[in-house]
Amino acid sequence: MNMEHINNGEQAPKRKRGRPRKDDIKKYRHMIRLTDKENQRFLSMFNQSGMRSKSRFIANCVQNHKLKIIEINKSTIDFVMLLTQFFTQYRSIKNNYNQLFVALVKNLGEDKARFMMKIVEKSTLEFIQTMKEFENIVIKLKEKCLPK
Repeated sequence: MNMEHINNGEQAPKRKRGRPRKDDIKKYRHMIRLTDKENQRFLSMFNQSGMRSKSRFIANCVQNHKLKIIEINKSTIDFVMLLTQFFTQYRSIKNNYNQLFVALVKNLGEDKARFMMKIVEKSTLEFIQTMKEFENIVIKLKEKCLPK
C-alpha cells in the first residue's frame, strides 16, 4: 500500500467512481395522465417508433411536431351564431316580399301591385341600407379579429 502522501501531509487523490457527470442535466419533469384508450394508443405509437425510452419518445413528439394552438373566443362564437340567424331572417324577408308581389299581381293586376309595393318600398330600402352597414361591420370584424 502506498502511504507516501500521508507522510508528506498531502491529501489522498480522489478517485472518480460511478457514472460521468453530464454537461446538460435533464432536471425538469412533466406528468401526463391518460385514459385506457389513450394509453393503448400511446403504447402502440411508442412501439412503432422503436425508441427505448418513453420519456424520450414524448419529448420527441412534443418538440419535433408542430402543435396547433387554438384560442376560442366565446363572444365571437355567439356573434357568428347571431349573424347566421340574421342572414336566415334576411332570406325569409326577401322570400316573403317576392311572394307578396306575386300574390298582388295575381289578384289585383300588375299596375295595382306596383302601386301597393311602393308603400313597402321605403322600409325595404331602409332594410337594405341597414344590411349593407351590417356587412361593413362584419368585414371590419374579420379584418380585426381573424388571423391572416
